[in-house]
Amino acid sequence: MKKFYFALVLLVTLSVVAQDKKDPLLNFDTSKMETSVLVHKSPVVNLQNYNEKAINVFAFYQAYKAMSQGDLDKRLLPLEHLKMLSKQSYITKAIPLAILHSEYEMITDEAMQNNSVYKDAQGYLINDGSSIFERKYLTVASPLRAKHKGLQTTFNLSSSNIFNTSEASILSVEVDFNDGNDFRTLSLNENITITYSDAGQKLIGFKITLDTGEVLYRNSTIDITYSNEDLYSRSSQVVTTITSSITPDLSPYGVTTSYPGTGEYELFLSADNVLDKPIFLVDGFDPDDGRSITGIYDLLNFNDGSGTSNLGDLVREEGFDVIILNFPIYVRAQDNAVVDGGADFIERNAMLLVDLINLINTDKIGNEQNVVIGPSMGGLISRYALNYMENQNMNHDTRLWISFDAPHHGANVPIGFQHQFNFLAFGLDDFWILGDQNVEELQPIIDGMLKSPAARQMLTDQFESHITNSDGVTFNSALALPQPYYFKDVFDNRLNNLTATGYPELIRNVSIINGSGINNRYQNNASPSNALLPGSQILDANINVMTGADLKVKTYFTPNAGTQIEMSKVHLDFAWWFPLANDRINNASAASYSYSDGIDAASGGLFDILGLTTDLDTGGLVGEFLGALSTDYFNFIPSVSAMALNTTNNEINWFDTLAGVTTNDTPFVNWYMPDDNEPHVTLTNANVAFALTEIIQETLSNSPLRSDDFIKIEKNPIENELVIINSYTINEASITIVDITGKIVFNKTFDSLSGRTVIPLDLDSGLYVLDVITQDHLKYRTKLVSK
Repeated sequence: MKKFYFALVLLVTLSVVAQDKKDPLLNFDTSKMETSVLVHKSPVVNLQNYNEKAINVFAFYQAYKAMSQGDLDKRLLPLEHLKMLSKQSYITKAIPLAILHSEYEMITDEAMQNNSVYKDAQGYLINDGSSIFERKYLTVASPLRAKHKGLQTTFNLSSSNIFNTSEASILSVEVDFNDGNDFRTLSLNENITITYSDAGQKLIGFKITLDTGEVLYRNSTIDITYSNEDLYSRSSQVVTTITSSITPDLSPYGVTTSYPGTGEYELFLSADNVLDKPIFLVDGFDPDDGRSITGIYDLLNFNDGSGTSNLGDLVREEGFDVIILNFPIYVRAQDNAVVDGGADFIERNAMLLVDLINLINTDKIGNEQNVVIGPSMGGLISRYALNYMENQNMNHDTRLWISFDAPHHGANVPIGFQHQFNFLAFGLDDFWILGDQNVEELQPIIDGMLKSPAARQMLTDQFESHITNSDGVTFNSALALPQPYYFKDVFDNRLNNLTATGYPELIRNVSIINGSGINNRYQNNASPSNALLPGSQILDANINVMTGADLKVKTYFTPNAGTQIEMSKVHLDFAWWFPLANDRINNASAASYSYSDGIDAASGGLFDILGLTTDLDTGGLVGEFLGALSTDYFNFIPSVSAMALNTTNNEINWFDTLAGVTTNDTPFVNWYMPDDNEPHVTLTNANVAFALTEIIQETLSNSPLRSDDFIKIEKNPIENELVIINSYTINEASITIVDITGKIVFNKTFDSLSGRTVIPLDLDSGLYVLDVITQDHLKYRTKLVSK
């Protein structure tokens, strides 16, 4: 009974609000309209283009929303209903198809320019009774998903998902699923299963026949990726699903009920086919499971100077076994929630790694200790897992942890981009007559990426914490300093309190970073000789979005220390004669602390901006926005963060020099830092050589040496000379260098090697194998890189 009264009160309240809100079309004459759908020109999309081009689900949403808002008879369901169907398809395992067929009218530009349509003093839209309408039509069709995992894909066209606001009836729908079988007639409300021969973007063709005899052809796209079953059938890859036995407590984040995570892993054994020398590779931030396990393995590719090599292949040649852990999208059994593992809470994914380490330790043969590699957020996941195991007295049996461009002090997405993407995605929702103009295709960037649990835990500055206005987009100018989401402090405290140092303490910890180690800047596209600096303007665009409206956008990097600037300016500027909407201006300020210049221009592992917009239609507004940028990259993982440089009072100087850093300044005992900023998690000849040196321990096989005896390369990569350092005299040492094709490029026997031996070399750039063989047939082997 209480629920009934609550619902009744809510209904009455909504009714009163609806009555109080003025209907701008109350006095508008629609008698000369031939249809019952009045759609207004949009500042974000040209609907007429949709009849001619292949669209995706987000374009369908945009078109549907426009028709729904313009339908004077209110026949269409809310857009949220379609989005719910899309999400439910992960559970039903059938992707909904949808068709929208509409005849509609628009007010001509001439009618507005000559004042035949105007806004009166009371705020109503008025027309003078002249002919002001032009009749148009729109037909679009699309799967209600942007991508699907699995060559075997099930679709369903429900009669309730055919939306027709025209006078014509749809007699039949045929679909060409791009599987080689041409068009076939669909039976409504029945599943149809399609089997594709390979993965990739599929062009779905629709043939829609009307009772007028007209036949309409429309196209849409969906991305198909390989499922685990596909990988097994095609290449005998065995991907195993794992559900954690440990449920992390997520209540500090406001999560009322915590659940264990689900992941998947695959073993890539060496030639001996024995699991005896495990190397764990842990995936990082990957919303929407953009990287399969195969894609994660491909992250280990690098240019060796003559082609593409792979670090995983190289270590497997040395007898190591690679275990890859991925965090996919999955449907949680306990509550049927759809969980995006690649952007989920770090703790939940870390517990999966704990279980996987325990499992592998049980199954492996011999006494070889593990190596764990954590690229990007995988560095935080693996750090948390190893810390947790030490805290709980679990034996991780791990000797080496390689942090690979991981955000130990946080990650960065320029706050100017965050402000603008959020405004365009959710700040255009109330344009008087125009209604909701939010850019649908930008919303997954906000909801699925920037507002994901993992992003909230990692970002040093996150847009939500700047917003106090109820509109959800306007920044509070009093909060101009960097504002991490509260998740970040919670996570950092939990991570650091697991061990005395906040890092694994029973392991050798080393770091590879992609940011400059000598504080170099990265460059401006428009002026390659000019480095991007704090406060640099990176966007100045004036985009003509439609007749009568321009989008003016300016973006700046965060400013110099102790200063504040207006770093983001967005102005949707309507012409004086355009009566359907008022200008919209939404600007935001940014400030920097006194102890550091703004993070955006600091050295760091670089993020490709186009990577944020992979699934977007770059032919329209978004494309023009991106084309006007003066840089393709931003500092994603600052060098200082990837090196976890020690701080005082948590005051991080993002421009701190790393030259001369020692083990007293960082938790790492060894590291590789390039001179120039590189794309995030990029492998090169130089950092691969570093990794191989750490993984393949530099000791003489079966050597009877004392524990403090050693032989090593002084500097790797090499340039013009090879310097060998050894702590004891080696008589009759044979040195051989072989290139990647197996060709011997250097072979010489030395009477003795002692102390420091310099060997002049003239090698082409590339990857080599160095062998030092003693007269007792003891061999020292390592990878060698020549610049």
